[in-house]
Amino acid sequence: MDSDGVASESSAFVHQALIYGSEAEFMDVAMPFVKGGLSAGQPTLVAVQDRHVENLRGGLGGEPDGLTLHPVEDWYETSARTRQKFASWAAEQTERGGRARLMGEPPWSVGHPAQVRDWARHESVINLAFAGQPVTFICPYDSRALPADVLGHARCTHPEIVSGSGVAASASYEDPHRFCQGLEAGAGTAGIEPDVLLDFGLDDLPAVRRAIGSFAIDAGLSGSRTEEVVLAVNEITTNAVIHGRQPATVRAWRGEGEIVVEVADAGDGIQNALAGQLMPSSASRGGRGLWLTRLLCDAVELRNGTGCTVTMHVATPSPGGVATAA
Repeated sequence: MDSDGVASESSAFVHQALIYGSEAEFMDVAMPFVKGGLSAGQPTLVAVQDRHVENLRGGLGGEPDGLTLHPVEDWYETSARTRQKFASWAAEQTERGGRARLMGEPPWSVGHPAQVRDWARHESVINLAFAGQPVTFICPYDSRALPADVLGHARCTHPEIVSGSGVAASASYEDPHRFCQGLEAGAGTAGIEPDVLLDFGLDDLPAVRRAIGSFAIDAGLSGSRTEEVVLAVNEITTNAVIHGRQPATVRAWRGEGEIVVEVADAGDGIQNALAGQLMPSSASRGGRGLWLTRLLCDAVELRNGTGCTVTMHVATPSPGGVATAA
């Protein structure tokens, strides 16, 4: 272990969970992590709760060169968008050699199970997205505010657990493929009465787009957010027509603080639980529609059984608020 509390590093990716129960426990890891990055000349980006940003600024006397601080609400968007932002920043910082450091605290949408599962997948997929890269990534979890299942996700998605006293391997860590496959068992929307119900084929896609657009606007989404939702639904319905089998159906309804759009067809389905999680290569002929949908939606879940079902969740604005992507 290095003097800043981070496991000994080489060119490998290091992914650690920090499960803290007080401000002091957070700072016991975060401050040495940041200072160690600064002294080693390793660019460091931290996106955490606002109070932690202020505590770090206070302890450092500001925001020194080499350090970028963001409150969670200014950095985090959908899980796929956020992961891509982290990856792009890290790639830019390490393109000339050397390591970079990241600390990110996801905005767990407690009370929205599908969105919680989506962020859990994000934490697991990070292990694949950054594999082999010279990056150290610490993800804080506030044990005072987060339920036991989220803290369990932390231990399953991070190979190591870090605290002020050191680093230990996580005995619960799971391979990302297995972990994400297990989360699909929790997905399901059976028995919910839809506000929109349409059977569709190729010629019906314009009508589907109009219906979902009107539904999203009526639910309080902004014009730009509605356009994103319509684009996501268009990608999935087009895939259902091209790659699935009839009959195909789109259903939509309002949930608590979100809208849900579900597209089902009678095809063989998408068997890979990680489908659309990683940006397709330029040589790839497929997979871009689901990747784009994950960028645009707050949660995307796949179910295979009798046919294939893709369910998209999009957060709606709180009363008097403005719709956001996260």
